[in-house]
Amino acid sequence: MGKKLYLIPGTMCNQKLWDRVVPYLHSSIELGYLAIPRGKNFDELAAYYHQILSDDRVNLIGFSLGGYIATWFAMLYPERIAKLFVTSNSPCSLSTEELNLRRDTLKYVESHGYKGMSRKKAANMLDEANKTEGLIDLILEMDSDLGEAEFISQYRYTSDRVDLASAFKQFPFNTIIYYSENDRLVNSEWLKGLANVNTKLSVIATSGYGHMLPLEKPRELANHINTWMHLD
Repeated sequence: MGKKLYLIPGTMCNQKLWDRVVPYLHSSIELGYLAIPRGKNFDELAAYYHQILSDDRVNLIGFSLGGYIATWFAMLYPERIAKLFVTSNSPCSLSTEELNLRRDTLKYVESHGYKGMSRKKAANMLDEANKTEGLIDLILEMDSDLGEAEFISQYRYTSDRVDLASAFKQFPFNTIIYYSENDRLVNSEWLKGLANVNTKLSVIATSGYGHMLPLEKPRELANHINTWMHLD
């Protein structure tokens, strides 16, 4: 019987985020794709997943915003988690600068509409070595798929975050955090501070600046997932 793995995408991402990872996953792994429903804060998102996930205990992976959501779910419902994997996220509060930028952006979009992510912004989420037209197009395609209502919901309901370091210290299940060491969208110093806080936690840094690791390093990410899924 296969092992079920549930995946939560990041801001303005959908199931396409994982397409490059899937071919490298072990054949025994069965995937369940979770969307981020609109109009819900972190407590409400966790309650939603608690309701819809039929398995008693789940293997859960979240990317970027999805990583924070997955951690929040695990914190509120630890009895529902078999294993947790967070990629390209440091589950802590956003900087004042980032919060102000998000609030200004949200006000602008609510007044003038959402024109979609710029090509420059999409490229900036990739490591220099991975700034290919194909990957940029895929990021913009996911953004276009989701559209204005999704953007407004995610910025309005998921920007106010708190530090979840204490949760990682207490998690009784195998947990991995995987990120690029120079990713500007994660707090690498915060992540380094989690080293050795829990024997069940592994914090793994990969080289480079890339944020979009499922697109940029699908084989490496899949290798970590395969190993993690077979931990006792």
